[in-house]
Amino acid sequence: MKFDIGVEGRGLDRLKTLRSRLLKATRPKVKEIWASITPEVIDEIVADWMVQETELRTLLTSIESIPGSAVRARNLCKAIERLVSEDQRRSRDAHVAQIEAQVMQVNNLSTGFSVPDSVVTRDVFNALKTPGGYTVDELGVHKMRVDQEGNTSSQRVAAKPIFIAGRTIDIITGESKRQLVWHGASGWCSRVVDRRTIMDSRRIIALSDFDAPVSSNTSGSLISYLSEFEAENAHRIPAVKSSSRMGWLPDGSFLLHDQHYTTQQSDTFTLTPPTGHETAAKGWSKSGSWSEWLHAVEGVRGYPYMMISIYASCAAPVLEMLKVPGFVVDFSGETSGGKTTALRLAASVWGRPADSYPTAMYGWDATKVWIERTAGFLHSLPLILDETKRAKHRNIVRDVIYDFCQGQGRGRGSLDGTRQTESWRSVLISSGESAATKFSQDAGTRARVLSLTGKPLGSNSIKGGRVSEDVQIAIAENHGHMGRKMVEYLVANSHSQEQIIEVFRRVRAQYADTAKNAVARRQASNLAVLDVTAKIAHSLGLPEPTVDPFMVLIDTIDNMAEDADRPYSAMQEVLSWCAVHQTRFWGRHDTSSGYVSSMGWLGSWSRKMDWDHIDIVSSHLRTALLEHDYDPHEIIDRWLERGWLHRGNSRATRVIRIDGVQARCYSIPRKVAQEMMED
Repeated sequence: MKFDIGVEGRGLDRLKTLRSRLLKATRPKVKEIWASITPEVIDEIVADWMVQETELRTLLTSIESIPGSAVRARNLCKAIERLVSEDQRRSRDAHVAQIEAQVMQVNNLSTGFSVPDSVVTRDVFNALKTPGGYTVDELGVHKMRVDQEGNTSSQRVAAKPIFIAGRTIDIITGESKRQLVWHGASGWCSRVVDRRTIMDSRRIIALSDFDAPVSSNTSGSLISYLSEFEAENAHRIPAVKSSSRMGWLPDGSFLLHDQHYTTQQSDTFTLTPPTGHETAAKGWSKSGSWSEWLHAVEGVRGYPYMMISIYASCAAPVLEMLKVPGFVVDFSGETSGGKTTALRLAASVWGRPADSYPTAMYGWDATKVWIERTAGFLHSLPLILDETKRAKHRNIVRDVIYDFCQGQGRGRGSLDGTRQTESWRSVLISSGESAATKFSQDAGTRARVLSLTGKPLGSNSIKGGRVSEDVQIAIAENHGHMGRKMVEYLVANSHSQEQIIEVFRRVRAQYADTAKNAVARRQASNLAVLDVTAKIAHSLGLPEPTVDPFMVLIDTIDNMAEDADRPYSAMQEVLSWCAVHQTRFWGRHDTSSGYVSSMGWLGSWSRKMDWDHIDIVSSHLRTALLEHDYDPHEIIDRWLERGWLHRGNSRATRVIRIDGVQARCYSIPRKVAQEMMED
């Protein structure tokens, strides 16, 4: 009911008239008089009750004392009180609703504070809205509340402004991510995070490491705010495609830290590095001028290894176009020979060649997991690792080389299930005092390593040192240009991929036809990749070398044959080991003194000039191979295949009597030993 409270006194007059009539009426007339109190009359009394409650209540009390009117008067009073209470509640609810409507009003986010354009573009920031029920300003984020009486209060959600400014979908993993912006102790911060991070109060706490305004006390409230902010701005938050790695993308485009290369009209594209690689990505940026970098290369045109380092670095993105697996280029030799300079020159093709982050070259003093994830993040860019002696364990070098040549990391689990396995197709450029092939027992992997031994800047240390200094000074300020020119060329000529592949096949066949050994034939593909890359690089302006690097590579590969033949080199090592320890073989011991080996006999070897074979106790042979970094099972199987061991009765070993005791031994024929040691 609605009451006209503007006409005061009408309800009071009604009750006065009622009282006057009841006082004069006989008992039979009382009921008739009470019947005159219609709903309209009650509305008038209720309207007056708001301002004249005391007078009306007193009047009703006096009416209650009139004979025959007590019950009716009390019922009328209760009805009026109930109607007044309902009216007051409606008025209060209307007032609260009005306040709530004001509180829930959606306002422009930009009315509370400002953000630099470098963090969020002006158009995007001006389009964002504060979700209803919240205020966001320089003092932070507050949740507004309205109580039953219409009084407002606020609860602090964050001590500083924080909001969502963008969203991405990773085209590699399909993961949804959000650009989260906040004001921290060091100023405005923008970070791309997994969407789950802003939807899970346990995960969002991790952002406190980056000065995000979140704590365990407010994480739940902050999650609610961000969820409502996302819902309110779903159609306003710009969506862009993203990738969690650099290199070639499924659509045939190429992504670097600072640029996306494509021939198609594409949507906005961005790089969202995985956690821990945000700084690493910045090392792959260009600086200085192309001409100054070329001037630095002019100084090393006469050093084949230095030019090879440039070719190897440029070759990384070419592998994907040629559809061939990656390989390793390893520089080894004495210190101060220019190995690190060669790696810095290779790094300068793409980015900053520095010892400190951000940089495009790294050290071997990293974990296998970090190297694997970095290779996956770079994907189509070279992985450059300096100084194998810095590796925490020699097995790290072995495992990294093996995994890198496979082009895929190892499957691992996580708290949420199976983690995505990293993959890549690239070139690993390494350096160390010892050749990287010394760390690997796998023959197939070793055949994918171009091992360049010696001093990249020549044997003249004074001249080489001067060249090294000049090059490093120049490329420290001028880098990142050559790689981008390669990418521009490859993307622009993607329609000519088949022609480029055909050229590669012809070049590979030429190297294979001229190969002098099996190792050279297996390396023909790697040489062809470098050759095709060199032709492209020189067509883009890279200075021509004054000494042909590929003649040096061919000679190097011919010399690698012996080292790559692990069974051959293992047999030579074992025969040398036998010669050094010959007095510990029964038959060659000192018979005059009655000498008995305290460590046990290694085997049996006749002292006669026409000895027929060397028998080595099986356990000692396996130990000797392990000490020289060979896999006993692999090596012994290969020896048996080549007929380098005498077989027993259907077994690889035979029983020999040594000092009256029978022992099972591997037996090396004299003919095999002489052929091995003639070199």
